[in-house]
Amino acid sequence: MTATAGSRPAWRSRWRTWPLLSAPVAWLVFVVLHRVLSGRVWWWQVPELVPPLAFAVVPILLLAVALPARRARGWIAVVTLASLVLGGGGSGLNLAALWHRPPPAPPDAITVFSWNTFYWDQRPENGAAMPPPTGTPPRDIADFYRYLHDQKADVYLLQEYVYFGQDSKAIRVDDLDRLRREFPGYHIAAASELVTVSRFPIVLRSGIDLRPWLSEERDKAIPPDPGLPDFSTVKTLRTDVRVGGDGGKTVSLYNTHINSPVHAFPRGPDPRRLNRTQHERRQANLRALAADVERNPHPVLLAGDFNASPAMGILRLLPDRLVDATPVLGSLYPTSWDDRRPLWRIDWAFTTPDVTVHRYELMRSNGLSDHSGQRLVVSTSG
Repeated sequence: MTATAGSRPAWRSRWRTWPLLSAPVAWLVFVVLHRVLSGRVWWWQVPELVPPLAFAVVPILLLAVALPARRARGWIAVVTLASLVLGGGGSGLNLAALWHRPPPAPPDAITVFSWNTFYWDQRPENGAAMPPPTGTPPRDIADFYRYLHDQKADVYLLQEYVYFGQDSKAIRVDDLDRLRREFPGYHIAAASELVTVSRFPIVLRSGIDLRPWLSEERDKAIPPDPGLPDFSTVKTLRTDVRVGGDGGKTVSLYNTHINSPVHAFPRGPDPRRLNRTQHERRQANLRALAADVERNPHPVLLAGDFNASPAMGILRLLPDRLVDATPVLGSLYPTSWDDRRPLWRIDWAFTTPDVTVHRYELMRSNGLSDHSGQRLVVSTSG
């Protein structure tokens, strides 16, 4: 039995259509798996490194390529739009910037500046035991402090207040005297690799330890670090400050640096070094932070380097009562890393509902770090 002449073009058309349909279906399957697995299982960390913008760009490109396929155009449109709806939230696009208009700041508003300093001023001449990590731009300590002063902040939340030795062990930085000279009248709290500098009196300082949130086996696996004992266990510094004098209110500021999915020092991040231990420590850090925020009765501002792009589901572990400050940013696609070649964002700021964010900017660090700083103007209600 032979096929009719008219049936051959139909079969050929179907064979040409299947490849066009299979690509959108494969992408949709990836997006669904990502929604289910990201932040929950350690072995999904490599797919998590997909650039966030791909979750918006790939469906659009697939739809454009498939337009000539008349027979399957409807199905392709449905599949690509489904992947866009499911994955678009992880793209890093800040569509709220088109319509969100924050209220003007009152006279008593507070300016907070959060910044990953990229190993402080690590240089042998500044007391470090080894040169800075590969890729660290040349910088002078005077430029470093000039950049901080330029932010004109009431509170500074600074990360990577640490040096590293030849054996990749953490070394405590002792720059508190210089900080006091540079910021006279300010109050200072330090823990692990975190330092908070506040114009307001500090009424509580607490390093949040991840170990209660690790299994006993994982807890014992954390190696001691004699140079900076709490470097591997404290990645958030809570500092409560008194705003407005004796009759004022207490505000809790959380300065955080959640560890990377990979051990990035000294050669930079490498997907081959992804492992279960790093993932579990990231989870423990965020759970410890969330537990502290949940039982905190004060207004809260949380900011720092989360080492999590918009596409990484591990941010789900933050408590529901925290509000993402992103809509206040004026950029449609905000980026904070790498500051020299902006790719995506891993630095974030969150507040409780009783804190209003009036301004929020990502400040380029002019070669002083691989991270942009976060500058926020906030006020509290009540």
